[in-house]
Amino acid sequence: MRSAVCISHVNPMPPRFKPFLTLVLVFGLALGITLSIGQPSQAQFALPEGFGSNSGPVGPPKDVVRYGNIETLAVDSPLSALTLFTIASPTVYDRTPETIGDRQTVERRVEEIRAKLLLLLNRPMDAATLIFGVSQLNNVTVINAKDAQYPRPLTLLSVTELDADFNGQPVAQLAEQWRQMLEQELREGLQRLPDARRQVNHILAGLFLLTAGLVALKYGLSKRQKQLRRQKKVIQAVAPERNPEHDPEQNNLPQAEITASGEHFTQMRAAFLQRLQQVFSLDRQLSILSFIQWLLFWLMILAWYGGFTWIVSVSPYLIQNQFNFLGVPLALLTIWFFTGLAIRISRRLIDHFVRNWETLERVEFIDLGDTQRRQLRSSTIAGAAKGLVTLVIALFGLLSALGALGLPTVSVVAIGSLAGLAITFGSQNLVKDLVNGFFILAEDQYAIGDVIDLGQASGLVENLNMRVTQLRSGGGELVTIPNSSITQVKNLTRNWSRVNFSIDVDYQADPDRALAVLQEVAQRLYHDPLWRDKIMAEPTVLGIDGVSHSGMTMTTLIQTKPGQQWAVGREFRLRVRRTFAENDIAIGAP
Repeated sequence: MRSAVCISHVNPMPPRFKPFLTLVLVFGLALGITLSIGQPSQAQFALPEGFGSNSGPVGPPKDVVRYGNIETLAVDSPLSALTLFTIASPTVYDRTPETIGDRQTVERRVEEIRAKLLLLLNRPMDAATLIFGVSQLNNVTVINAKDAQYPRPLTLLSVTELDADFNGQPVAQLAEQWRQMLEQELREGLQRLPDARRQVNHILAGLFLLTAGLVALKYGLSKRQKQLRRQKKVIQAVAPERNPEHDPEQNNLPQAEITASGEHFTQMRAAFLQRLQQVFSLDRQLSILSFIQWLLFWLMILAWYGGFTWIVSVSPYLIQNQFNFLGVPLALLTIWFFTGLAIRISRRLIDHFVRNWETLERVEFIDLGDTQRRQLRSSTIAGAAKGLVTLVIALFGLLSALGALGLPTVSVVAIGSLAGLAITFGSQNLVKDLVNGFFILAEDQYAIGDVIDLGQASGLVENLNMRVTQLRSGGGELVTIPNSSITQVKNLTRNWSRVNFSIDVDYQADPDRALAVLQEVAQRLYHDPLWRDKIMAEPTVLGIDGVSHSGMTMTTLIQTKPGQQWAVGREFRLRVRRTFAENDIAIGAP
């Protein structure tokens, strides 16, 4: 007696397209990254004076206002961040380093004034003896300050004719007005500084207490996550029960024969799908806990950010001088936050798309198969898509972080592109794995939960990503295969399966009677309530396919649901054996 159970879904990768697709993907990735984050470079020529715009390499910097041949910029108080006054300087149309040289632009003047004010505040001065005055230095009106401990006047700023023209007052009157502003602001600020320091200490103490509470809550959630992960490992480690009648250790059959016949795959696939649902449920719980922990972490960061914003409102001088080192960490944390938020939003969008994938069935040109098939394929594609999106967003976040650290992004991208090109040529097999993995997912050759035969190995697909495919064989081994080595796929559980049953009947037997008995057995199996839900269509007895010295070869085809061909085939062979014995029909013999 001969029988075969198989269904193949062959999707060979066209070999002539692989090198071309590899080159296109590598070039497109490098070009896309370069264009998406590239920055404009400065021109190699300077425009004539008078043709400058308000933006670009020859325009004024941010916050600088240009009025024809005058540029103005506000000077803020280092103690309260309030605007004290506005200074003016001649317009500079080209600010390239080669052209500007030692010329004093308006922004340089403001930087010098701010530096002098900070120097004054950093001195251990007595506010009661602090004196601000106006004097002449080299025929230029200047504002200076001194006290009893530092009798030598410190020049804070100069008052020019352009300042007087812009503010509409004589130089002497404008200098006296600015002197009064500085004296009032700095005296009041120095008097408020001790109270500001006490408020800052209280704010920091509250932040530390809040941080301790959030850390304790995160620790409790982490313990719950560890419990769920242990449950997940236990569920994934449970092996399906073997049928003693088909256990290789019981009947000493070769393992290759057991694997080829697919005796264990029905039980393995059913058990795997059941475990898969439990794993999905645990993954959802872990995802929720992870999201809550992420929210708690960023709630803590937001609290600290809000606390330092409060400190700034109390005294920006403390931030500029005592906490100035926090500027870069806060920028990096902000980039980290938005990068993590973008990753989580993209993952939620992918999950939302997967849940609503069923509506795509209405599109005529998209064939998604049955519900179970859609679930298996959607989970596979969702996992690969999440990994790809996470990689891309993390790459942009890394480049933004390098920019916040002061590294030139364009140089980093250029070096990264060259390194990526070198790595691509050095790891062509990896690129082939990724390309072939993309085609496997795009063409839906197989998904997690399918039973496939790759020629070199066969088994249940337990894991699939862009690089490798992992199979669980009939003997329980986990086989990992690079996607680049997969050239032909036989999918044994795609959409439907088939029992291809052939049996040799003795040449002396009545052929009509033997065919009628096969038809009767097939119909009884089809109408049996225990087996009806596993068979998709009425069995077909094809007739006599061959006549030889072994007898008459009769073939029966039974179309089953995916993965049920082995169980239906075993039951059908058992019933044929019993019915042939009851009707005295002998099988053929050499």
